[in-house]
Amino acid sequence: MARPDSSAVSVLPWPRQLDVGGGSLQLLSSRFETSYEQTSSPRINSAVERFATEVAQLTGLPQVTEDAGVTLRISCEAAGADYPALDEDESYWLVVDDAGIYIDAACDRGVLHGLTTLTQIVSTAGVIPYVAIDDAPRFAWRGLLLDVARHFLDTQALSRTLQGMALCKLNVLHLHLSDDQGFRFPCTSYPKLASATTYSAADLSALVEEAAFFGIRVVPEIDMPGHVSSWLAAYPQWGSQASGESRRFGPHEACLDPTNEDVYTAIGCLFDELADIFPDECLHLGGDEVNPKWWSEAPAIAEFMDANQIADVVGLQAYFNQRVGDLLAARGKTVVAWDEVLQPSLNPDWIVQCWRGATTRDRARANGNRTLVSAHYYLDLNYPVDVHYGFDPLASQTDLVAREDALLDDPRFSHVAAGMRWASQWRQGAIQLASAANSGPVLGGEACLWGELVDSEVLDVRLWSRLPAVAERLWSPAECEDPDELHGRLEHYLTQLHPLRGFDLQARSRAQLHKAGVEDAWLPLIDMLEPVKWYGRLLGEVALQARISGERIPQARPYDADTPLTTIADYLAPESHLARQVDALCAALLDEPGAERAMTELEKLATGWISLHPAAAAPAPLAELAAACGELGRLVIERLQGVPAPQTKAQLAEITAPRGELMVAVGPLLHRWLTESDD
Repeated sequence: MARPDSSAVSVLPWPRQLDVGGGSLQLLSSRFETSYEQTSSPRINSAVERFATEVAQLTGLPQVTEDAGVTLRISCEAAGADYPALDEDESYWLVVDDAGIYIDAACDRGVLHGLTTLTQIVSTAGVIPYVAIDDAPRFAWRGLLLDVARHFLDTQALSRTLQGMALCKLNVLHLHLSDDQGFRFPCTSYPKLASATTYSAADLSALVEEAAFFGIRVVPEIDMPGHVSSWLAAYPQWGSQASGESRRFGPHEACLDPTNEDVYTAIGCLFDELADIFPDECLHLGGDEVNPKWWSEAPAIAEFMDANQIADVVGLQAYFNQRVGDLLAARGKTVVAWDEVLQPSLNPDWIVQCWRGATTRDRARANGNRTLVSAHYYLDLNYPVDVHYGFDPLASQTDLVAREDALLDDPRFSHVAAGMRWASQWRQGAIQLASAANSGPVLGGEACLWGELVDSEVLDVRLWSRLPAVAERLWSPAECEDPDELHGRLEHYLTQLHPLRGFDLQARSRAQLHKAGVEDAWLPLIDMLEPVKWYGRLLGEVALQARISGERIPQARPYDADTPLTTIADYLAPESHLARQVDALCAALLDEPGAERAMTELEKLATGWISLHPAAAAPAPLAELAAACGELGRLVIERLQGVPAPQTKAQLAEITAPRGELMVAVGPLLHRWLTESDD
C-alpha cells in the first residue's frame, strides 16, 4: 500500500494503492472527449456530466472551446442494478498519463468512485498529476445514520448530505424515521402515525432515486418495540398502558404490547408501505433501550408469558423480534437491529449494529451474526477527529477497550470522564472470540448523528467537520492511521466542499455565530472554544451528576424537541482547529524544547489570549471564557520563559472547566507540554 502523501496528491479516503508519476495533464477546458468501452448506463453518463461540471466550478475553465478536450476512456464490465446493493464490486482502476484519463471498473459503482477520486486530484489551475490508482473499499457497508425523528431534516439538507457522502465514498444513508418525539414516514394504512411535519412518499422516493445515482443505498429504520411514544399517542391500543405525545428526550417507558395481534397486523402493513418506497434489501427495526416496566406490570402479559413458556422480559422481546423478523423475511427483507437484540436464539441472518462499546461487536460475531460497528463513531458527542479515526472496526477487542479507557485520561474529556465511566457496564458478559474465522463478519460501520441537538441549520457544520475521517476509516487500509497526516487531506476535502457542493463550513459557522450575537472582535476567542463533550449538553448538570453517581436519571433536562437550537454551542464547530494548531506547535517543542519558530508562534498566540481578558463586557459566558483564555496565555508565556509552575495541573483544570455549554479547548499535547515537569 502506498502511504498517504498529501504533498504529492490529496485524496480522501486514501486509496488502496496510489502511485504518482512524473508528469501532469494541463486542462484547457472542462470538456472531455469521453468514450465508453464494454457498457455504459444512465448513472455513468450522469456522473461524467457531473464531473465535467465540477471541474468547471473548481477551475473556472470553459466547457465549450475549440480545444478537443482531454480523452476520458471508461471501461465498465457491467452497468449494475437500478439500486445499489450490499457486496457489490466497487473497485476501480484509474490511470492519468500523457494519453489522457482511463477508468476501468467491474461495475458502474466503481466508475463513480474513480470519477470522484479524479475530481479530488484536479487542481484549481486545471492540472491533473499523472497517477496510477488501484482502489477498492475495505468494507462493503460504509454508512451514515441521520436521526430525522427528534428534529426534522428538510429534503434540501438530505440532498446536500448525499452529495457530500458521494465525495467521500460513503454508500449507505440510514434514516432513523421514528422515535418517541416523532414519526416521519407517511403510512397511509395508519395515517395518524405521521407527525405534523413529515416526508411525503414522493419526497422519500425522490431521495432514494437521487441516492442511487450517487451509488448510495437508503436504509430506513422504524424503531420498535421501544421508542414508540409517537406510535401510542396516535394508537394507544397498541400498548399495555396509555402514552401521550412526548417532546422530552431521554429514556421512555412506552413500549408496544408484544401479545397484541393487532400490533403485528399494523407492523405488517407498515412494512409493505416501506418496501414500496425503499427497495433496499435491508430494513432496520431498532430494538434498542426497551424499558420492560410496562410488560412487567401487565397481568395479561404475565398470563401470555406463562402460556407460551416465556421465562422473562428478555425472552418476551426475543419473541417479538422473531415475529417481526418473520414478517420482514416474508417480504424478502434482511433485518438490521441495534445490539440490545443479542441473545442466544437470535436469528443468525440478522445484522447487528453495535453501539454499546467495543465488546458487543464480538458478542454479536460469536453468535454468528454479521455486524456493523458504530460504537466509536457517534458524531453527536462532539469528539475531535482523531478520536473517531483511532478506532478500527477490525481492531482486537483488547486494543479497542484500551482506546476507550484512554479517553478517560484525555484532558479534553476531563469534564465528563466520570460520566463516561458509566458505559463500562456494557462490558458485562464480554467474550473473546475463539476464532475469527468461525465468527460472523464485520460488514463495516456507520457514523451516527443523533438528532436531539441537530436541525437542518446546524447539520452541515456538525457533520462534515468529522464524517470524512470516519469515511476513510471504513474505506482505506488499516495502515492509514496517522491523524496528523489525515488533517491535511481533510482540510483539502473541506475546501472542495464549497466550490463543488455549494457550502462553505467556516463561512456557514461564522454567519450563524453572528446571528447568535458574536461580534467579529470576539472571533479570536471563539476560535479557541468548543462545545462540551459526550452527553454534557444533552443531559445537563443535574442528569449528568445523576448518571455519574449511578442514580436514576431524572426526566428534567435542558432540551426537548421544541427547544430552539440557536446558541453559540449550536453553531460552533465541534473541534477547534486553532487548538489543533497549538498542539502541533507543542509537539515541536516536546521534540525539540528550543524550537525557535514554534516558540515564537506560540508566544504570539498566548499574547493574543491575554489581551482578551479585559473585555469583560462580552455576553456571558464569553467574558468568563475570555478570562480563562487569558489565564491559559499566561501559563504558556511563563512556561516559554522557564518559570516553574508547580500548580499547572490544577490551573488547567480550572481553565478548561465548562462555562455554560462551552469550554476552552486545550489539546493533549498542550496539556502535556505545560505539565510535563509537574508531579
